[in-house]
Amino acid sequence: MPVFKSKHPDIAFPEDCTIWEWLFDEKSSYSPLNKFPQTDWAGYTDAATKEHLSWKGVKDAATHISTALRSKYGFQANDTISLFSRNTIWYPVTLFAAVRLGGIVSGASPAYNVEEMAYALKTANSKYLATHPTSIKVAKQAARIAGIPKSHIFLLEGELEGYTTVQQLVQMGKSQGEHDQAPVSRLPPGKKNGEVCAFLSFSSGTTGLPKAVMISHQNAIAQALQIEMLKPDDYPRKALGVLPLFHITGIVHCMILPVFINAEVIMLPAFSMVSMLSAVVEYQIPELLLVPPILIRLVRDPTVAKYDLSCVKRFSSGAAPLSAEIIQQLREKFPGTGFKQGYGMTESCSCITAHPPDKYSYDYAHMGGTIVASTEVKLMRGDKTEAGIGEPGEIWARGPQIVMGYLSNDKATKETFDADGFLHTGDEGMIDDEGFITITDRIKEMIKVNGIGIAPAELEDLLLGHVKVEDSAVLGIPDDWSGERPKAYVVLKKGVAPGESIGRELIQYVEENKVKHKWIKEIEFIDEIPKSASGKILRRVLRDKAKQGIQGTVVKLLPVAHALGRVHDHPHEDSPTQQELITAYFAFTVLSCPSPAVAIRVRVSQPAFEQEWIPVEEAFPSLPITFGAASGRTLVFIGRMTRGNVQGRTGVQFLPDYVSDC
Repeated sequence: MPVFKSKHPDIAFPEDCTIWEWLFDEKSSYSPLNKFPQTDWAGYTDAATKEHLSWKGVKDAATHISTALRSKYGFQANDTISLFSRNTIWYPVTLFAAVRLGGIVSGASPAYNVEEMAYALKTANSKYLATHPTSIKVAKQAARIAGIPKSHIFLLEGELEGYTTVQQLVQMGKSQGEHDQAPVSRLPPGKKNGEVCAFLSFSSGTTGLPKAVMISHQNAIAQALQIEMLKPDDYPRKALGVLPLFHITGIVHCMILPVFINAEVIMLPAFSMVSMLSAVVEYQIPELLLVPPILIRLVRDPTVAKYDLSCVKRFSSGAAPLSAEIIQQLREKFPGTGFKQGYGMTESCSCITAHPPDKYSYDYAHMGGTIVASTEVKLMRGDKTEAGIGEPGEIWARGPQIVMGYLSNDKATKETFDADGFLHTGDEGMIDDEGFITITDRIKEMIKVNGIGIAPAELEDLLLGHVKVEDSAVLGIPDDWSGERPKAYVVLKKGVAPGESIGRELIQYVEENKVKHKWIKEIEFIDEIPKSASGKILRRVLRDKAKQGIQGTVVKLLPVAHALGRVHDHPHEDSPTQQELITAYFAFTVLSCPSPAVAIRVRVSQPAFEQEWIPVEEAFPSLPITFGAASGRTLVFIGRMTRGNVQGRTGVQFLPDYVSDC
């Protein structure tokens, strides 16, 4: 049977330059600084502060930062710097500064706890860390564990005593003079850009614990060229930087591709529906690249009705499947718009398939797109024979965007990338007569929460460490807001009875040890975890039992009334930084009650300040608050917090998504 090839013309990509040279070198025919007049140069803009850097400003600032890193801090080629921060325009500037020196950039989720961040730093062999004041508490503890000195921790924004800021690095570099800037690092002699790592991005791969994916200069360049080929005639010169920059989609579509195609990036520092919608309207952004959970909110959140989104012509999605129901609701709520999506993973540096411009109709929205340029795909049956058109099989892909492998993990690399250069995706799909690939099943075990992959093994290992747990299995279940959430099947040790108390104990145990998107939505107690003769967990058996309604004792999170809130803060006169305590009033309105009674419990997220907030209204003198179907009721709380760090633990969930900027 055939190997399916892209119907697009092959791309011509250079193999003798780095990403820095490709985007910013004075001789590069690809650089926007050489392709467009100065008056047309786009750049990065902070949607909140309106701070703007043109591509020339990005190049100059990155050059100065790299000079300071080299001359003052000894940064060398192949050194790794980790970026641990929310979105900011100084994130890509620092990224390009490291790339300019031949360094490697490792991104990390700003939601990581100390243990997870320390693991990321040690796995990536990071020597430097750039972070944000809102992440400094975790950053400094993780850096200490990983052996990174305080002098090698930099702040992308803001100021904190004892830490060097990126702005200070810019001034250090600038003081060296125009002719004494650090030289641009070239490819090592005899090496092509496909053999030199530029980025490390953490992924669970198809199975197992998070691994550092090695992304080469060629991978990023080729993917940008592949996506650029699919631009329609009305391709927008504006992009919304709402997706996290540490994610592969953020790396390619929010930082590298926009420079190449000269598209302005409107960077959203922290996501909320209000801040996102306000930016879309203010900057009249015509195409929105969003993960499925945000698209779900667009069709279900009543806040959307307050904004005139007539500027939006097209939605773009990826990272996880989008249900037919949501696609239809998008079509009805936003008539006249189009839809496109891509299919891929970190290991393919984003897209293996994507929608061509003539197929942006919602009629094709359930499909993953056609194979991108210079890429081949095979669909492999379980018996390792190749499937044909209309036949399901595991998707294997080969192309210049397929990454180098996993850092210091030969076993996982050999399991995922074969000797012929094909990536084994772990996803089952079919291809039709038009060349469209549709994902039909997930062979791989990974759970997608808000588009972020979670390896079940990570949560299973954690649960097995609990003194009352004998065995466990974790899989993803549908969630209206996150796409999927983890569910744990647990076998308790002899003498421990299943029930509400132990269920709550295990849910809290996970919350205390893992980042928020890894928290378990529900636990089902069963007598035995189904396994194969070789000991592999048979997750499909668990899914089949759930479909048949066969169920053990189930303990779920408290019912959630999704709420929108706004913080009104009053900083102390002697509290100039975002890390100081402030007195804040938090008001929210309940939008819906999924059950007759909902318990409300609010806590601030910083461990040092986890006191419960006190409601102002006398009618609710203490927490938790229980009320009936109280949609529309507004409650006000007063408490002490660090700016912007409100979240929920049970009951109403005050996630960053629901809280506007302070």
